[in-house]
Amino acid sequence: MSPLQVGALVAVLVGGALWCVAIATRRVPRSVAAARERMFGDSGAHSAGTSGRASWTDDLADGVPGRWVRRHFGVGLDIIDLSTADVISRALMSAAVMLFAVSAAVAALMSMGLLPLSPVWLLLSLALGAMAGWVALRDIAAKIERRRRELRQAANDFVQLVAVGLTTDQSVEEAIGFALGVGTSDAFDRLRAQVSTAPQRGVPVWEAIDEFGRRCDVRELCEFATSIERQGLQGVSIGETVASLAAAMRAKGLDELEREADQANANLSGPTIGFVVTTIVFLAYPLAQRISDAFGG
Repeated sequence: MSPLQVGALVAVLVGGALWCVAIATRRVPRSVAAARERMFGDSGAHSAGTSGRASWTDDLADGVPGRWVRRHFGVGLDIIDLSTADVISRALMSAAVMLFAVSAAVAALMSMGLLPLSPVWLLLSLALGAMAGWVALRDIAAKIERRRRELRQAANDFVQLVAVGLTTDQSVEEAIGFALGVGTSDAFDRLRAQVSTAPQRGVPVWEAIDEFGRRCDVRELCEFATSIERQGLQGVSIGETVASLAAAMRAKGLDELEREADQANANLSGPTIGFVVTTIVFLAYPLAQRISDAFGG
């Protein structure tokens, strides 16, 4: 390739990468229509406040890629405050940046005569770009799992605090208020916003707690919401039920911590064995060399 062709290729790739970055970093303006669409979904045609932002990413979000993202991540996107279009944009941006970087490097090496002209480099660039998009999707999945773990821990703390409040002869409402006022983590703030704003939204407290438990995959929190509903509608005492749920959640939390510790030890076993073997070889090699020289002499 001539220097002019290399320059033109690099210019096109730079322009495409900048365009992908601009599209991926664009955010939806905050509006009542956008909030309504997020809460209730699209009820047909886009409203006037959202029709102006339609783009190819929205078309992809409504098509096969969007259906795959929604099926793969589910409600996890709501947990990390991302939309389907955001996920697609991040994956495409990562793929485009990697494609640009590899193509520019290959073009530069070919212009210097260090690499032969071959279609293999194009296939390599496409493969690395696809791998970069896959890594972006895996990163989103890891963020969802971390946020779920934090929310499960917040739900555990919430039930424990409610159980403590009930042991001091507080009512269920007072115990819930006490628990919501004590938690300090970011995940607990999310639970606090979910439960404390339920009356203003016209939603019973137990329904808000049950929704949070289903979203975070915490079965015990759903059972706790059922107990609160039974207490609110029938006046049944739930002190012992909440205490047993708190004990079960403590045991489950300790079991998860033990599994994570065992997994961490298992992950360190390989590097530890490699370090020990390398150290032994490093220390034994001079001695073996001297023995070999002595017998050889």
